[in-house]
Amino acid sequence: MPKKFLVIRWSGMGDVVMTLPALKWLKENFDNCHISYVTDTGFSKILEHSENVDKIEAIDRRGFKEKNRFFSALFGALKLICRLYFHPQKEFDVVFDLQGFGETAILSFLTGAPIRVGRTKESFLRKKIYNSFIKANWELEHRTRYFVRAVSEACGHSAPEIIPAPTFPKIATNRKINRRLVGFNIGSSTESRRWSESNFIELAKRISKRGFEIRFFLGPQDKFLIPKIKNVCDEYNWDLSYDEDLNIINTISECLILISNDTGPGHIAAAMGLPIITLFSTTDPDNAKPLTDKAVWFRNENDINMITVSEVEKGFLELLNY
Repeated sequence: MPKKFLVIRWSGMGDVVMTLPALKWLKENFDNCHISYVTDTGFSKILEHSENVDKIEAIDRRGFKEKNRFFSALFGALKLICRLYFHPQKEFDVVFDLQGFGETAILSFLTGAPIRVGRTKESFLRKKIYNSFIKANWELEHRTRYFVRAVSEACGHSAPEIIPAPTFPKIATNRKINRRLVGFNIGSSTESRRWSESNFIELAKRISKRGFEIRFFLGPQDKFLIPKIKNVCDEYNWDLSYDEDLNIINTISECLILISNDTGPGHIAAAMGLPIITLFSTTDPDNAKPLTDKAVWFRNENDINMITVSEVEKGFLELLNY
C-alpha cells in the first residue's frame, strides 16, 4: 500500500484550489499517508489552509522573471531538485504530475518514484517518463473531477460519482464577515477574460448606493490598473487591496460576496463558502466554474464586455435575495 505521495501543480491559483478534493480523497483512502506538494511560492498559503497537505515544497517561479529574484529562485529550484534526486531512500511511492509541463514531467522522473502519474499529451518523452497515464479529459471534465479521477484511477479505484467541492473548513467556520462588504476581483491573466474596470466601477457605484461597502482586489498582473482604481477608491471612499504575494485569503474572507472574473480568487471565495458571481469569456463554465450552490455566472464567448452591468447587478440582488 502506498504511503508517501508527491503532488505537483504550480499554476494557476484556481487550479491549485481545485486539486484539494483529490488530496482529501487520498487521505480518506490511505490511512496515515503522507502528502507532499510542489507548487509556486505564491500559492503556498492555499495549501497551508488545507488539512490534507503534510509538506509544501515551494518554487519561486515568478522570481525567474525578475532580475533581483532570479538567482534566489534558481538556487531554490536546484536545491529542491537535488533533494529529490539524491535522497538516500525512495522518498515517494507515487508522484502525481497534475501540471503536465515538460519540466514537471522531468521532476517526476527525478524523484525515482516507482509510480509516476501524468497526462501524456501525445508526447514521446512523457510516455517514457510516466508509467501510469491520466485518462480523465482535461478539456471536457470539470477540473476538480479531473484531478480526483487522476489520483483515484491511478490507485486502482473508480472516481466517486459525486465529487466534493474544494473547501477551507477552518476559515469558513471562523471567518469574520462584514455583512455590507462586497468584493470585486477585477484582474485577469489575459485581456480576453477581463471584464473591464469601467464595468466594475459602474457596478460598484450602483451597489454602493444600496448601502454596501466596496473592496477592489488586484494582483501582480494588474499593476497597470492601480492608478485608475486608486483614484476612484479615494473619490468614493472604497477599499483597495493589492497583494504582490497573492496572499489574499484573509482579505477575501471578510467579504459578504465576491464578484470576479474567471480567475483564482473566485475559487478561493467559493472554498470559504462565500457567494460568488463569475464572469466568463473563452473558458467553459462547466469546465472551471467554482463549485458552490451559492453561485451565479455570466458568459459571452465573443466579448466578455458584452455582459452588461445591469445583468450582473440583477444576479447580485437575486443571489443575496434582495
